[in-house]
Amino acid sequence: MHGIPSRPMLTDLDLYLRFDGYDELKPILAGTDEDVLVALRKPTLIRIPGTETHPTVRFVSCLLHGNEDSGYRAVIGMLRNGDHYPFDLWVLIGNVRAAHQEGWFAHRYLDGQEDFNRTWGLAAPTTRMRRCSDAVFEVLRELDLEAAVDIHNNTGLNPYYAITPDPTEDALRLAGAMADTILRWPMRAHTLMEVLSPICPAVSVECGLPALEENHAYAASALRRFLRLASFEEAGAGPRRVFEMQHRIVVRPEVRFAFGGVLTEDLDLVLHPGMDHYNFGMVLAGTELGLVPPGAAMPLLVTDMRGRETTDRFFELHDGSLIVTEDVTPVMLTTTVQQTRRDCFFYIARRRA
Repeated sequence: MHGIPSRPMLTDLDLYLRFDGYDELKPILAGTDEDVLVALRKPTLIRIPGTETHPTVRFVSCLLHGNEDSGYRAVIGMLRNGDHYPFDLWVLIGNVRAAHQEGWFAHRYLDGQEDFNRTWGLAAPTTRMRRCSDAVFEVLRELDLEAAVDIHNNTGLNPYYAITPDPTEDALRLAGAMADTILRWPMRAHTLMEVLSPICPAVSVECGLPALEENHAYAASALRRFLRLASFEEAGAGPRRVFEMQHRIVVRPEVRFAFGGVLTEDLDLVLHPGMDHYNFGMVLAGTELGLVPPGAAMPLLVTDMRGRETTDRFFELHDGSLIVTEDVTPVMLTTTVQQTRRDCFFYIARRRA
C-alpha cells in the first residue's frame, strides 16, 4: 500500500495499469463507459485512499469476463461519483481488451487469451495473463484485506445470487448481504475469489444476464451495500437459500452440437433451447434435454468436484433422446455453444439450507 505513485504506472512488463486516487482517473472517466475501456487498454488496478488515519481495506473487481458489463458499469458509476470511504478501496477492472475489441462486451475472452478468472494462484505462470494475475495478487495479498467482492453476469437465466468458495460464517454473511441465494463453490478452478478466500471473506455476485438495465441496477445496488456495510458480523443475517455445487457437466470436445433446430449430418447433438429457466429449480428424472443420432455415444461428460466421472448417474440415451435419470438442480445452465465450450454446459447443485 505504501510507495504507490500519484500517476498511472506501467508495472510488471506492462501487464496492467495502476492508479492511486481520483486525480489521474478524472479525464478518463469523463468519456463514456466504452471510452474508458479504450483509454485503459489493459487490466487496471485502482486505489481510492480511505478517510481514516489507519483505514481498513476492501476490494472489488469486475470485468474478469469481457462480456459481463453490469459490474463494470456499476464500478465506473461509483468511481465517477468520486466518493471516499472510511476504508481504502482497491478496484480491479479485468479483461479490458475482451470488453472492447471485436465488438463491445462481445467476448468472455478473446481467441488467443485465457479465461482471466481461471488464471489465479497457478505455480510458475508462463503466459502473460497468468503473470498479470500473479502480479496483481502480490499486491492484494499485502493489503490486510477486510473483504472482497467480484461482480459477474451469467449467460443464461438465473436468479441473482452470490458464490463463496470458502463457506466460513463470515463469508456466508457477506454473501447473504449481496443476495438472498448463495452458492457454495468447492471446485478449485483458479478463480480470483478462491485465492483471496484464505485471506478474507470473498464472494462473487452474479447479476443475471448482461446488457440489461435492471441487472446493471442490481450490480450497482450490491456494490453500494458492500461499500456501506459497517459490520460484516451483522451482514446477511436474515433468511437465505444456500446451495452447494456438486457436479460439472460439459459437452465432450469432439461432439458437434447446437442449441435448438434439428439434427443434421453436421451435428452430433441438438440441445433443447430455453432449459436455463430451470436454473436453481428442478429438472425431474425422465426429462429430455436433447436429441442424438441413432447409435451415438453419450455426448456429455459429468465429473464431481474431485474430478471423478459421474456421467452414468445422471444421463442416459434412449431412442435418440438424451434423458436425465435423476432429479437435479441445475445452476449456470447456459444457452450458447461458445459459452459451453469456454466454460461448461451447467453445474448440478444441492440445496443445503
